[in-house]
Amino acid sequence: MKDNNLSNIIALAWEEAKALIENQSRYSHPFRNRFEHTGRVLNWAKRIQAIEGGDLEIITLTVIFHDTGWDGQNDHALIGAEHARQFLLGQGVKAEVLNRVVSAIETHNKRQQPKPNLPHENLIVMDADRLDELGVTTLVWDAMATALEDDPSFKKALSKSQHFYEIAKDEINLMQTETGRKFYGERIKIWEQCLAQFRYELGETNLIST
Repeated sequence: MKDNNLSNIIALAWEEAKALIENQSRYSHPFRNRFEHTGRVLNWAKRIQAIEGGDLEIITLTVIFHDTGWDGQNDHALIGAEHARQFLLGQGVKAEVLNRVVSAIETHNKRQQPKPNLPHENLIVMDADRLDELGVTTLVWDAMATALEDDPSFKKALSKSQHFYEIAKDEINLMQTETGRKFYGERIKIWEQCLAQFRYELGETNLIST
């Protein structure tokens, strides 16, 4: 995608996405800001794209709008895709570019029901979205969430994070790109090591097995 106004369009897209996310009724922990999540997803997408290739501008616009939609009833990916469609139409973006962005937003959360022959940009965004809040970030998130519950403790935080680790460690097969799988495996390993250290420091084990 080559456009002389691209930098301006992306800057405006960020503003639009921030406003849309701020107006959502989507429940989240006070520390789990969806707009900040969007920025982190883009970081992961850029890391994957640097190795896998793909159109970075398409990926960037997709990530910016991927979580802008939420009404508690309909698929948020479809709502976000419509947000992107209306914005890009207003900017006079070519139909080919618009359609590629819309497609990638629509599929970004469809890891368990992949469609054949998806463009590489779609796959990269799917992986980048899953990589956020995985690893050390997850452990911190679980600890912060536990602190907001009744009778918080280190052991509760450990138990919560261990529970989600057991689920996540078997989901590497949901990653769509080779690079995404590599990053996912690294995050899981680091998370596992942190949990082992956590158990050791709490005196639940005298050995660190990882």
